[in-house]
Amino acid sequence: MNNKTLVVGLLIMGLFITALISRNADIAWMMLPFLVFLGAGILKTPVLEKLRFNVVRTLEQNHSGENVSIDVNINLQNQAQATVHLFIDETIQEGMEIISGDLRRWVELKPGESTELKYTFTAIRGDFSWKSIRTVICDPLGLIETEMVLPASAMIQVRPQIKKFKTIQFRPHSTLHSPGSIPARLGGSGTDFFGVREYHAGDALRWLDWRLTARHPHKFFTKEFEQEEIAEIGLILDARNRTELRIGAASLFEASVGATASLAEMFLHQGHRVSLFVFGETTLNVFPGYGKTQLHRMMSCLSKAKVSLENRALKSLDFIPIRMFPSHAFVIIVSPLISADRSLFLRLKASGYQVLLISPDPIDFVYSSLAQDQDNLLAIRAARIERQIMLNDIAQLQISVINWKVRQPLFPLVRQALTRVRGQQN
Repeated sequence: MNNKTLVVGLLIMGLFITALISRNADIAWMMLPFLVFLGAGILKTPVLEKLRFNVVRTLEQNHSGENVSIDVNINLQNQAQATVHLFIDETIQEGMEIISGDLRRWVELKPGESTELKYTFTAIRGDFSWKSIRTVICDPLGLIETEMVLPASAMIQVRPQIKKFKTIQFRPHSTLHSPGSIPARLGGSGTDFFGVREYHAGDALRWLDWRLTARHPHKFFTKEFEQEEIAEIGLILDARNRTELRIGAASLFEASVGATASLAEMFLHQGHRVSLFVFGETTLNVFPGYGKTQLHRMMSCLSKAKVSLENRALKSLDFIPIRMFPSHAFVIIVSPLISADRSLFLRLKASGYQVLLISPDPIDFVYSSLAQDQDNLLAIRAARIERQIMLNDIAQLQISVINWKVRQPLFPLVRQALTRVRGQQN
């Protein structure tokens, strides 16, 4: 029953009690219209067992620049033999922002008729799924209401936006013995001249060095070219709550997710083998792989990444299981960092990994939102000095460090850092 039914019932009861107390038949007759009204509503209430509905939910994802919008269309058809009055009520999920359309509506459907509920929402990223839709069936007078949950399943995944990075030529210390684009400092098949060695049976005759052979009549020499191979890349994304900052709709963690997605796309596009580890309350990982299928796995993983709740086990990055990455991999860490995180970099270097740190700057991120008074300026200056000391301490381990101001493009900084890795020493 709803408020209308309650009011009619109270009026009938009030008139009935008044008629008994006053012994006035005229007051009793005044109940008749309300009784007829209530009886008509009860008689016109549809029988749930005879109701049949067909509900189809369709989703369409649209990309417009950096914004992603999802169009939702719910088609509900009355397959019963009677006219039905119902209220459709759609539920909003966490992370959705409705930009147009209606989420609820009263409709009257004759047998065979259908209605549509359309709306559009935006979301940064995440998994969104529906199993049903709530409806309320009522009589034409709106007195008797019955809730009915109809199956209407669908799901969609909003993935982080990728900023396309151009190809970056870099030379890690170790490569995988698979054809790629990185000079491997090994003789074999390739395009760049590497050296000359004695001829062995089976070598291609077209690579014979006739000049050197002419100077040594009893020996043959063949040219060698530098092999080009692929790299082993490991990405680590920091999803701890203590490193997250939010200013309105802007999020430091979302900037880190976007940077990780762009790096994954760039390295996989170049043919490298890439893996991913998201360090949060619920750790997520993608094992090493290649190509578009691996990019699909990594984007799916990043779409599920969430900032963890406060947890003692997440105080330091030192709890990351670094052995999930193959030995001598090139490990890239995306983290704003805290002072207790230095031990991870010591472990990585001691285990033979080559490391690049991309650290979104939390101080620059909050600077514009703070009052520019003397106390804040002194606090910001002290925090910047402390952060720079921490980054310098990590850089002394022969680790490339990028102090990334998230409002600035990341690609030039990554390109500069990767072109310097040739000079790093383990």
